[in-house]
Amino acid sequence: MRSALLAALLAVSLAPAFAGAQQIILRGPGPERVAAIIRTTAERQHTLRAGSGDLVLPRDSTIPRNLLVLGRNTYLSSHVQGDVVVVGGDLFLRPGSSIGGRAVAIGGGVYRSFLGTVGGPIESYRDDDYFIRTSSTGYELEYAAKKDKPPLFQLAGLQGLLAPTYDRVVGLSQPVGALVTFGERAVEIQPTVTYRSRLGQFDPGVVLRIAPEKPVRLEADYGRSLRSNETWIYSDLLNSAASLAFGNDTRNYFRAVGGTARLIGHVEKKTVTFEPWIGGRTEEVKPINAAGNVFSFWGRDDLNQGSRPNPLVQPGRITSGLAGAALTYSAGDVSARLSAEGEQSFATPAFTSSFTQLTLNGAIDFPTFRDQRLSIAGHAVVTAGDTVPLARYAYLGRASTLPLLQLLELGGDQLLFLDSEYSIPIKRLALPMIGSPTLIATHYMGTAGVGSLPKLQQEIGLGVSVNLLRAAFVFDASGDLPTIFSVGFSLPR
Repeated sequence: MRSALLAALLAVSLAPAFAGAQQIILRGPGPERVAAIIRTTAERQHTLRAGSGDLVLPRDSTIPRNLLVLGRNTYLSSHVQGDVVVVGGDLFLRPGSSIGGRAVAIGGGVYRSFLGTVGGPIESYRDDDYFIRTSSTGYELEYAAKKDKPPLFQLAGLQGLLAPTYDRVVGLSQPVGALVTFGERAVEIQPTVTYRSRLGQFDPGVVLRIAPEKPVRLEADYGRSLRSNETWIYSDLLNSAASLAFGNDTRNYFRAVGGTARLIGHVEKKTVTFEPWIGGRTEEVKPINAAGNVFSFWGRDDLNQGSRPNPLVQPGRITSGLAGAALTYSAGDVSARLSAEGEQSFATPAFTSSFTQLTLNGAIDFPTFRDQRLSIAGHAVVTAGDTVPLARYAYLGRASTLPLLQLLELGGDQLLFLDSEYSIPIKRLALPMIGSPTLIATHYMGTAGVGSLPKLQQEIGLGVSVNLLRAAFVFDASGDLPTIFSVGFSLPR
């Protein structure tokens, strides 16, 4: 049966998405999830880089589509408007790198930088590799099946150390973990212990993954954690850097003991990747204060930054069902992503009511005229319920949301935010080492409230960016708030 399946999959040809492209042919594709990534990347419009030796992509370069690299370690400082997939090597993201889609390494790992951004997921498949051979029409990839099963027990991350985070509430959070694997990665169990420096506590936790490389997988976690509803604003890495450097923690927090389980499907086609899921969550929540005694280089004593109070939540258990989906689209120079999750509560803390909540997050980026581009991003929370638990409130203000407001000034169980950014690169003014400047016009629009949406706050930004550095004026469309001028890093969500 196994040989028949391999024979049926033999010589799966990946037709190039544009004239003149070299064919990528899979022979013995290997795990479905990994093969699907290579297949769809090769079917879409892409730039191919193959050969021997390291591939270095400098800051002043731009790739307006997906990037597929075969057999080369890749050091990326440039801007890639689509996905980056490296087969048979590592992917190193250097300061100044910007990836519009996902970053994937097959047969290697993805190594991030504080000053590099990735719009989509980051995935490393270190145990899956391919033999890469040239052919008359392009390249043939044959799965390099491992003779030995993965070890039953190994340290997770880098010698047991997982990615740390930093915030104004608990300071440093350093997780340490191990990985227990059964079968050929059919089941993965990852126990962890996270040290919270300000609290002096060790938070235990465990992650369970069943069939992680199959089209249908189960992901579950349980433990004591620090939770936030503002993770959409900045990634963990960017939020940690902003908190440590400037005290600009873009999140509110509460403590929780509990877990989440999701059954997730995965469908990957030429232009679309679709992941629907269904699951549930139960957690015992309680508030956590922000004492203002967490170190930061600037803003530590500022009540709007490092010493900003943390909103309280009602203590008690929230149990709910979850259903949602994530969709990504990539065709030529157009990329888009959308995620939606619905939550229906079954149990809530005392003096609160049952609720139904829908959370939407999405973005689209496409070219307009010559090298000019328009990017639109949005986030929305819609909630039905008489007395919604405060642990389900969401907030916006400052950071990458509404620059003229205080940090997370607006909040509630209803939220709407959109920003539209039009960029015009000035190619004729290419600067050595750092690239060309880009003129940027931005329209911010958003509000948040309890029970209903207040009047929309609208702001207009005009500025220039060079690599990750941005200088801009921001105006209040109504004229009620003073104009500000800021210089800082351009850090997309």
